[in-house]
Amino acid sequence: MQSPTEQCLNCEAPLPPPTGRGGRPRKYCSDACRWTFRRTRARRWRPLTQRHQRQDNTRKQRRHLRDQAEHLAQAAGKLALDLHAEDLALPTQQTGWRPGPIAGYSAAALPLLAQARTALAAAVAADRAAGATWNEIAAVLDVSPDTAARRYRT
Repeated sequence: MQSPTEQCLNCEAPLPPPTGRGGRPRKYCSDACRWTFRRTRARRWRPLTQRHQRQDNTRKQRRHLRDQAEHLAQAAGKLALDLHAEDLALPTQQTGWRPGPIAGYSAAALPLLAQARTALAAAVAADRAAGATWNEIAAVLDVSPDTAARRYRT
């Protein structure tokens, strides 16, 4: 068996004899082997760095989604407490008996809708960071992939 310096690093074929011009010892049998080796080496390392970047981005998006979910839970809790307090009040003190805005419940639920939309956008961003395609996200949202991408692309 030949020593590693006498074999091509890419195809392990024997290296051609050195030319009389001097220079560095050869590592590859041809330019094609050298280019192939460098391309495959770059491909081997590139997915690792891309995977690490995707994991970091997913982690950030997951934190953002958690924050949005907590804000949504706080808004829902506030609405539930307000409605519970109204239930405990005398019937004459409840919304149906008082003069004021007719759509008070709708107005109270509106911030919840805004928080839910923000949480959904954060969830889509977290899914995209985790590697989900627009087709997969669109299937869950029951819209076309173009519509999902248009609404939630960051």
